Amino acid sequence: MLKHTFKSELVQSRKKKNRLTGVKPLVLAVLVGFTIGSFKKSMQHVTNYGPTDHTIKATQPSPSITSHSQHTGPNTKEWSNWPAIAHEEVGHPLVTKGISFFNQARDTYFEQQPNGKRLMDEFIEVYKNRPDPINICGIRINHALALFLAVKSIQPSLVVESGVNAGVSTYFIRAASSTTKIFAIDPLAEPICGQGKRWIDPSDKTINYTGKNFVDLLELDWIGMISQKEIDCDKTLVFLDDHLHTYKRIAGVMKYGVRHIVVEDNYKDGEGATSNDKRSTPKQIFHKEQYKKEALWLFNNVVAYAEFPPLIPPIMAKDWIGERKPAGGFMVAADQNTDIVAPMLRPDLNGEDMEIYRDIALALGIDPSLKDHESYMQFMNYNQICHLELLSTPKWNMELEEEKEKGCHCA
Repeated sequence: MLKHTFKSELVQSRKKKNRLTGVKPLVLAVLVGFTIGSFKKSMQHVTNYGPTDHTIKATQPSPSITSHSQHTGPNTKEWSNWPAIAHEEVGHPLVTKGISFFNQARDTYFEQQPNGKRLMDEFIEVYKNRPDPINICGIRINHALALFLAVKSIQPSLVVESGVNAGVSTYFIRAASSTTKIFAIDPLAEPICGQGKRWIDPSDKTINYTGKNFVDLLELDWIGMISQKEIDCDKTLVFLDDHLHTYKRIAGVMKYGVRHIVVEDNYKDGEGATSNDKRSTPKQIFHKEQYKKEALWLFNNVVAYAEFPPLIPPIMAKDWIGERKPAGGFMVAADQNTDIVAPMLRPDLNGEDMEIYRDIALALGIDPSLKDHESYMQFMNYNQICHLELLSTPKWNMELEEEKEKGCHCA
């Protein structure tokens, strides 16, 4: 039953995503013809990007327009020149708790390392060689940055990836760590959205639970693997990109002691590609009064909760003339930005940040003005991807568990 549900929900969500991006069959046919970049086993730090020499300058974003949050009260965090306020309590459109590596994304990516390079330089080289340059039904720059940073920061011994499609997220996981074991889970044997053949990790450290070998995330033999010491839950990262009931899946793996979860599609209230997307993400649970019991339970069981900052603000897409996608997942220039964290760079306000942004865009062959559809899609695809660091021993609320058995508010 789980397999059937996963298949039907996933296929429908991806078809809807495809429709919402305005891709027509002719365009999909063209996408299949794109040259597939080859995976490089050993990622090199980038120094320049071809004959045009769009070298990304080793410049720190301006300290006067930082994406650093500041405590402005006992339960709030704010950013200079940014309207959002993050609250360290439930019941708000933007919630945060504790300290996550996502909070330090800008510093981590742009800080110069002893070898003179930056993590952003490494990421750009990885992103340039992604197996599907378009990835029409998958992650793009902002979420790839988040996933790459999560693996680099946690250094997990195992990543369980629920929702694979074309294998691009698997590629970023492997690019971030050559030693991590990966369980790649997807009920479908091939990707949809005309994305051709799925990228398969050549490493013997990856097990593909896909197609006829599909085993759902919650049907894995967690107890057996833990008892046999085949996995270390403290060093396990679960990456959710399956468009199922996110809250239930978080609770489902939490009981085994899994410490880290990254939710790729963390939709806002009223948004989502599937019915589950619209009623089960951490952002929705933490915000809406109707989910307050679930919100308090989840909030009290996390050490840290943070949403990853987009690379640039929505205003940078002011020249794009398309319409907002009804399901969400994309930023537009008219956004009020009261419910998302401040971006890493502020090219709209600072010349140095603009230079860094332009270098990144040009290195990737993207028009910095974001006028065309594909350029817009690359930089404005953002769905509040979040990281949850969980307590090692969950505080189970038996009253809430009984309600969940009967059918919780968010079921």
